[in-house]
Amino acid sequence: MTLYDKGFYTILGVSALFVAVALPLALRRIPRNAVYGYRTRATMADDETWYDANAWFGRILIASSVGGAFVAWAIHLARPFAPETFLPVSVALLVAPALVAAVAPPIPVRRATS
Repeated sequence: MTLYDKGFYTILGVSALFVAVALPLALRRIPRNAVYGYRTRATMADDETWYDANAWFGRILIASSVGGAFVAWAIHLARPFAPETFLPVSVALLVAPALVAAVAPPIPVRRATS
């Protein structure tokens, strides 16, 4: 198994994990709690804001995870990088979906706080 194969399968596994974690949030199945979900003062104060913000967060995390998996698949097929360059690229692909979801401010939270 090559470095490209290991990186690709790792990214697929992490992407699947992110989707599994995000799906209940996107489907509005998780009530307000102190452990799991997009927790801010605004979301913890109101059920409607909680469900709206977490649905938004879940959809963004799912979309960015699937997008990252497709990019990993394209890189796996094309192999445009040398193995020593591929390692930092694969780490970036592992981290990017979570960063995108965390940094994209949920519209429902902005509405609730303004």
